[in-house]
Amino acid sequence: MSPAASHRLRLRVPEPFELDVVLRGHGWVALAPHVYDRERIRWSTTVDLSAVGARGPVVDLDLRQRDGAVLEAQVRARAPLDRTMLARVREALVTSLALDFELEPFWARCADTPRLAWVQQRGAGRLLRSPTLFEDLLKLLMTTNCSWANTESMVTRTTSALGRRGPSGRHAFPSARACARQDEAFWRDVARVGYRASHCRALAQGFASGQLSRADFDDPSLATDEVRRRLLALPGFGPYAAGQALRLLGRFDDLALDSWVRSRAAELHGLVSGDASGSDRAIAACYAEFDEYAGLALWMDVTRAWHTPGSGED
Repeated sequence: MSPAASHRLRLRVPEPFELDVVLRGHGWVALAPHVYDRERIRWSTTVDLSAVGARGPVVDLDLRQRDGAVLEAQVRARAPLDRTMLARVREALVTSLALDFELEPFWARCADTPRLAWVQQRGAGRLLRSPTLFEDLLKLLMTTNCSWANTESMVTRTTSALGRRGPSGRHAFPSARACARQDEAFWRDVARVGYRASHCRALAQGFASGQLSRADFDDPSLATDEVRRRLLALPGFGPYAAGQALRLLGRFDDLALDSWVRSRAAELHGLVSGDASGSDRAIAACYAEFDEYAGLALWMDVTRAWHTPGSGED
């Protein structure tokens, strides 16, 4: 399908900034509806603006970094977008790229730590998020207790079955309202999310009804312990999913430990494997100096190889 309208948006970003470092900061870029051409550092995605606000069309986005301080996005829609809709596209991009995070204090601490000096030099620490918290949380449910290949399949099936199409024909990730209309059989038999079926349905119904909202979890006046408590109260959310959600919400004082992070951190710091609680205390001690950024410093440490050319792990 051919788009009827095309717009260009320019977003200024805090320097230093590398689009590739943000996009590959964790696994989200490999999930629908994203397409990433790493060779050209060109990120394409499709966004349902009605998921971001009360109404809106589906748009295709194609984003590149033209120079150090400017990102340029081509926005395609079936009809010209008014100022309100273009502002919503900009809001979706700012949220997705975590451009609203203030990381200068974290970078300053990294600059004083030789093994983390690369973080300040490359402006690392922002992680790709979704335009809506609902999408992030539903995708996190689909990462629990399964392989990454299974996660990719569950997200793809959900997106293809429920997502509205953009001008390119690609599906956007569905809104909470679209997901909430599905019964448990859809989640079990079509999305094939297994034991998560009732959890996915309950999460969608919570956001669609307004019983849950981003403000419930993204209020800066809330202590991290309270946000964690609220996340753990969500259906299907245990410590792993809650920890990952805290990281995407910019709550970096939580270490968000899972088996892979524990293993990588132990290897990096020469920690002796023992009981889980002892290992966690040892890891926490390694990052205590970073205070409210301890979890982000840990994540930068264990993922450094992803951003180092020739490491064999990229």
